[in-house]
Amino acid sequence: PSSAVKFSLGLLSVGAGLNAMYGYLKTDMAVNNNSPVDGQLSLKDETWGFGANVGVMIEPREGTRFGITYLSPLDLDFKDRPEVSVFGGNLGSLLATPELKLGVKVPQSVMVGCYQDLSSKWAVMADVGWQQWSQFGEVQVGVEGAGGVPRIVTANLNYQDTWHGALGARYRASEKWQFMGGVAFDSSSVDSANRTVPLPMSQAWRFGVGAGYQLRQAIHVNAAYEFLWAGNMAVTQGSDNSS
Repeated sequence: PSSAVKFSLGLLSVGAGLNAMYGYLKTDMAVNNNSPVDGQLSLKDETWGFGANVGVMIEPREGTRFGITYLSPLDLDFKDRPEVSVFGGNLGSLLATPELKLGVKVPQSVMVGCYQDLSSKWAVMADVGWQQWSQFGEVQVGVEGAGGVPRIVTANLNYQDTWHGALGARYRASEKWQFMGGVAFDSSSVDSANRTVPLPMSQAWRFGVGAGYQLRQAIHVNAAYEFLWAGNMAVTQGSDNSS
């Protein structure tokens, strides 16, 4: 959810808003306890993160617009005391589990776009953007230590920043009907060597088409379809069964 306020002054428009994000964490991990059946470690928590966004649009002449938007990062701080289920073996030391804290940063982003009328029927638009996924890959892990003092380490998942680009067009067939189409590309936030099963992200191509109909002066009805191609997303991930 978000709230926003907008100000316009001639050819310049400025908008700003507050964002609230709800985060939910639930993970189950197998534990090797040297028996035919693995044990299980479970984590679950929910939290809120807050941030802001701001945008600026310039219209140097009618039918031509340029804009830039910025979305701030959001911090999601999860914490839970892991639940350990043991089937045979000797994992008594794990049953007195300390509280575990996981800090995740949702990436900040910048988007720059433009819109241009070519005629009374045709218009084109484009945008480019950047997202700081490298911060999302730096997870803050805190474990309750002696005397309740947390020990914090940073787990680097080797994520990288991403780039976005898109092109689109709009055709106004009549006063009430218009049709849209476009293509977009997002680079991968992680390379093949660091891709994991829980979050198998990759580069993505998007192709979309849509149509709009004006029922009344203040009522528009739109429908759209988007196809996303994310490649094969091969994952190579192993584990040390000796521990």
